[in-house]
Amino acid sequence: MKNYIYFAIIISALATYIPRFLGVYSAKFISIDGKIFKFVTCISYGILTALISRIIIYPVGVLENTATWMRLIVATISIIVLFLTKKNVLIASSFGIFLFCILNYYFY
Repeated sequence: MKNYIYFAIIISALATYIPRFLGVYSAKFISIDGKIFKFVTCISYGILTALISRIIIYPVGVLENTATWMRLIVATISIIVLFLTKKNVLIASSFGIFLFCILNYYFY
């Protein structure tokens, strides 16, 4: 049983670090203005959008106890703050957390 744990750790490490190594190695050969880079960027934004949408529409855990309209308002205002602060993620995230806490306190 003990040997299976070490085997699982080694396989997990290989599954994690080999794609990272290949990404770093292949970055030398990919142009920032190329089609492959733009394709990967579009896929990344699509995955991120899907994850955020899932969290807002079908929340899990503590967010299940909040109203959908509240999550939508906080997400919308946080995106507006993100663009107003010239894409400063720290300020937009902090503002979203603060706004969510205030709305949650007053409406629940």
